[in-house]
Amino acid sequence: MHDELKDIVGESSILSEEQVAAYTFDGYVPKAVVIPTSVQEMQDVLQLAVKQGLSIMPAGAGTKLGIGNLPEKVDVVLATTHLNSVVEYEPADLTVTVEAGIRLRDLQTELSKHRQYLALDPPYADRCTIGGIVATNASGSLRLRHGTARNQVLGLRVARADGTVVKSGGKVVKNVAGYDLNKLYIGGFGTLGIITEVTLKLSPIPVHEAMLTADFQNIQDAADTGLAIVGSQILPMFVNLFVNADPTRSETEAPVDENKPMLVAGFGGDPETVAWQLTQCQEIMEQNGAIGVTIKEGESVQHLQETVQEFSADNRNTEIVVAKLNLKRTDLAELATQIVEANSTRDAQMMALIGSGVLYVTIPVASDTDYQSLAAALMQLRQTVMSRQGNLIIEVAPPEFKRHIDVWGSVEGTLNLMKQIKAKLDPIGLLNPGRFVSSI
Repeated sequence: MHDELKDIVGESSILSEEQVAAYTFDGYVPKAVVIPTSVQEMQDVLQLAVKQGLSIMPAGAGTKLGIGNLPEKVDVVLATTHLNSVVEYEPADLTVTVEAGIRLRDLQTELSKHRQYLALDPPYADRCTIGGIVATNASGSLRLRHGTARNQVLGLRVARADGTVVKSGGKVVKNVAGYDLNKLYIGGFGTLGIITEVTLKLSPIPVHEAMLTADFQNIQDAADTGLAIVGSQILPMFVNLFVNADPTRSETEAPVDENKPMLVAGFGGDPETVAWQLTQCQEIMEQNGAIGVTIKEGESVQHLQETVQEFSADNRNTEIVVAKLNLKRTDLAELATQIVEANSTRDAQMMALIGSGVLYVTIPVASDTDYQSLAAALMQLRQTVMSRQGNLIIEVAPPEFKRHIDVWGSVEGTLNLMKQIKAKLDPIGLLNPGRFVSSI
């Protein structure tokens, strides 16, 4: 296999044993990590995989390889990081077309020259690639104002399992003709094809940014206040609720014994508008019993933005389980309260995206953690969430824990359709076998 891969991409595009560690996930070491320098090389690698029956794990920088069930086998990780150029940029149209391996950080740097940016703030901001963001439909707090990756993508080029490259969507915002095939690949976790090129819509960088933080006596009051802000005419960029966590604390500060529920609201726009938003938001907070309302501007905003953005990231220094709950936003407070009450050691930390109905729960695990008991607790929580028409996904977890739980949960009535689509686009199960919903 290595000789054939070397003939296709050259020795320099196959990682050494030491470099492969960056793409090792769930305890599995790939037989090879290949980084093509062209789409043609990618197509040739896929065709070789078809002939030899090799599994292909698509990847960008590898930040999200840990999401998913344990794989059936790990043969070749095919990374896109050498496909990292800006193909076409039209500042006047607020659109850009890029290769999938470009890092978000590098793209934002290029766009900032024209006072524009891609309004997505997923975790792993300094490393993640555009292809990885789109393949996982990653987003962050800015989804309240701008939506997720699904809302930012105008067009895609995708290499299917047999090496065929297909195109969907276009390069203009008002592109409504035909089937919206983009949605097949966005959030498909590379199970239907490998994204090679993405066309995105952009936004102007806000002239001024500021945040408000406030503590509350209980979770319900904080959540109700957040909903009041979201439902007002203030138009925040985001409103997040933190439980058992203080995003304003620096790494050098000692943690306190108890963190009160904290609401963080972010604003962006021209200075006059932001000043009005801050005043109106502060009034709503104080009317609802907020304690210690604080305005954050300048350097403190940047630190707080980074902390909020990286909340759900696996820092690789401490083993954690990260669960993502998708709920009606009116159910966030009750579920967060239940988790606090059930977690008597108070080590679970939470961040709720109030306007989007998303609740992240991070649980540190130790070498003596009873994974079976923790899995049972999370499955019980999943049943509660499902009874409220929501779902619970495990985004980060040690491989030992994944042996006790399906990280995705049930998709009920849509599974048969998903299997049919997978069988049509990847009939031999080449791409990410066993890792997606119901081990597709």
